[in-house]
Amino acid sequence: MGLIKEYETERMTEGKEIGVRGIEERKEFLSKYPIEDIPKLTIEQYTLGDGSFSYWLCHRLRNFASMGDTRPSAFGVYTTKEKGSQIFLSKSCEKNFGSDSEKAFSRLRDAIVNFLEDIRHENYDNYEKYKGIDHNLRDMLMVVYFYDRFVPVCTERKINDCLNSVSISFEKKLSRIYKNLALVKWKKTVPELADWSNQMVLDFCDWLIRKNKITNKEELCINTVKKIEEKINSLNVEGASKKAIINARVNQGIFRNLLLKRYSRCCLCDVENQALLIASHIKPWAESEPKEKLDVNNGFLMCPNHDKIFDKGYITFDDDGMIIISDRLTENDRKFFNVDSRKHIELIEDNKKYLKFHRENIFIDN
Repeated sequence: MGLIKEYETERMTEGKEIGVRGIEERKEFLSKYPIEDIPKLTIEQYTLGDGSFSYWLCHRLRNFASMGDTRPSAFGVYTTKEKGSQIFLSKSCEKNFGSDSEKAFSRLRDAIVNFLEDIRHENYDNYEKYKGIDHNLRDMLMVVYFYDRFVPVCTERKINDCLNSVSISFEKKLSRIYKNLALVKWKKTVPELADWSNQMVLDFCDWLIRKNKITNKEELCINTVKKIEEKINSLNVEGASKKAIINARVNQGIFRNLLLKRYSRCCLCDVENQALLIASHIKPWAESEPKEKLDVNNGFLMCPNHDKIFDKGYITFDDDGMIIISDRLTENDRKFFNVDSRKHIELIEDNKKYLKFHRENIFIDN
């Protein structure tokens, strides 16, 4: 049994339930503390009681994201359960502002506003400049207010464990925000995980960590391919019929979804009606290694006309993306299929190894 199937059987239902509770917690928090109201946040709203901004982030969003064993002082300006409404300053705030809690809070609030504005505009290189905001608090702020961009992980140890659990290599000194983004990017390249929420990805990583298991993109993709091929082989068909079933499966599933997210229209002619677009393998399914079959870099999104002549080898592309047209395609056919020597396709580096195979093995040379 593959790890995804094992996770789905053993844990996914509970993970989804926790996810639903987490989304509700976040929704309630955002109704109390919308991002546009943070510039008006008072020191009392920030610190006092179990409805405060700080208490919510640290304790009342546990199903959404955890700050681990973060101490109250991580919030810069804080109260403690033992001392009630007495306001304290962290050592760094005390060093800069003495006992002036109002001035310390005003400076902290401004930093939070600027930090969130940088995240909003994807100025991720600025993450490390906000020394006055604790790392765990920075991470909690960005995952709460920009949930779709990040996996809800708020501690150094947790993000490192998550990356290790799925075999993503990283430098220890790499900024935590880029570690998080690496995990999100990895998710998008794994077909069966691509449509999962970021919260579900975290739950999957947590499950791997608890089970002391490690996986990687190639292993997960191979297991997905095996499931598809087992279903196809159970139908006992060969030849053109088998190819038609493979094409149908691919164009109903995750490979097509990945290509739609990357291109959204025909790579060659800009047809954008999704009902007409086809997930076209560059290196054919039958010729591909298991890890290549669902690799989004081994595909283009094409309209039916261009898919057909690409699949049959009447056109291909060089490493600059310029079209190469077989002499077997007559001038009349070229007009009908809307191809000429000026057309080109946008490539990324990882397309090129597959196009090399297509030129050498599929293209009908003159």
